[in-house]
Amino acid sequence: MTWFWKAAGFGLLMGVALSARADDLLGLYQEALQSDAIFLAAQADTRAQHELLPQARAQLLPNLSWSGSQSRKSTEQVSQGAFGSQSSENDYDSYNYALSLRQPLFRVHNFALYRQSLAQVSSANATLESAAQEVAVRVGTAYFDVLLAQSELDVNQAQQEACRAQLDYAQKAFVAGAGTRTDIDEAQSRLDLSRAQAMELEYRLEYAKDALQSIVARPLTPLASLNPGRLQLTRPDPERLEEWIRMAESVNPRLKALKANIEAAEQEIWKARAGHFPTVDLVMQRSRSDSDYDNSIGSAYDTKMVGVQVNFPLFSGGYVNSTVRQARAMLEKQRQQLEAARRETVLEVRKEFDAASQGIHWVEAYEQAVKSAEQTLFSTKKGFQAGTRNTLDILNAERDLSAARQDLNRGRYQYILARLKLLSLVGRLDAIEMGHFNAWLETRPQTGGIR
Repeated sequence: MTWFWKAAGFGLLMGVALSARADDLLGLYQEALQSDAIFLAAQADTRAQHELLPQARAQLLPNLSWSGSQSRKSTEQVSQGAFGSQSSENDYDSYNYALSLRQPLFRVHNFALYRQSLAQVSSANATLESAAQEVAVRVGTAYFDVLLAQSELDVNQAQQEACRAQLDYAQKAFVAGAGTRTDIDEAQSRLDLSRAQAMELEYRLEYAKDALQSIVARPLTPLASLNPGRLQLTRPDPERLEEWIRMAESVNPRLKALKANIEAAEQEIWKARAGHFPTVDLVMQRSRSDSDYDNSIGSAYDTKMVGVQVNFPLFSGGYVNSTVRQARAMLEKQRQQLEAARRETVLEVRKEFDAASQGIHWVEAYEQAVKSAEQTLFSTKKGFQAGTRNTLDILNAERDLSAARQDLNRGRYQYILARLKLLSLVGRLDAIEMGHFNAWLETRPQTGGIR
């Protein structure tokens, strides 16, 4: 759990600067580690799994017990004598106390149980580590979903403003006799379409905010937004895909948990096979009894005993063989689950590595597309003033610019999420790395998106 407290301390220091003004990625990640129900459930499960180890260790240690009884007895004795049957009745107190110590010497089941508990604790630790990676991915995905939805809404609002301005110009030109009714209708149509799209974008934005709020379990303040000037478009380090795959196969938390599950399943076979092996225990006992039986009324016994108890199973109706076959089948299941997860992880590493690598070129291409669209709009407006372009040409140029800006927004966020997910696949997405992503955000909330 050292990594958890390290992450918490780092996040506390890094989050102070922004916490008073806006929610940011790192601060929300730190809060999620304290409030996300899925992660808290994983923590509780890990604590429960850790208790398997002392429970298994207890099966190897001495077992000390004390037992005692006290009772009031009444005995009537009838005997035959020279003068016929004679009877006598005795009322007496009976006592029996025993202190027993049992130390297992040879129990295959207990030894396998202990080794299995070690594997189960390792699996639980890896599962908790995986849950921490998933928290970072879920927070990051939800956070940038909000920013993307906000940026698309901002682009839409800019498009509405342009349509409104064009509609106003067309109406004035029509009144002055320099325009047509078609120009007004086209501008009005584009404005109505943008308003309808804004309703859908507002719904998407609210849903994205709700998804993020559900993780941190509180209302959000304005989020710190992405500063394109701070965004570092760099290739993944290391730059070779094979090295990322090798790291993922070695340290991916999910794969580590499944490997530990295989170890536990192997010990389950030994636990089942233990039904064929004898058990050997060292037994020590000291007991004291007083008037314990009818023929020992008034007599007290103090007994000490040291010995070895051996139990050798002979026949169990095939039960042991059946449990061994069952355990072997479960072991094969665990192996196949590991192989399936390994293939899935390799595929995800390839996907996110390519997205992070190619995302650089995509973003650069989208940036150039925005510049070209802005130049086209500028030229179209000049042509409109010269009489070589009409209102529809301007509206089409505005639409193309809005589409280019939306593509650029998506490209930037897809690049960020690819980097984030790639790090999580090799177990490196901690508070330090989240701080690096957080450095790409503005320190003050902004109402506008990426333009």
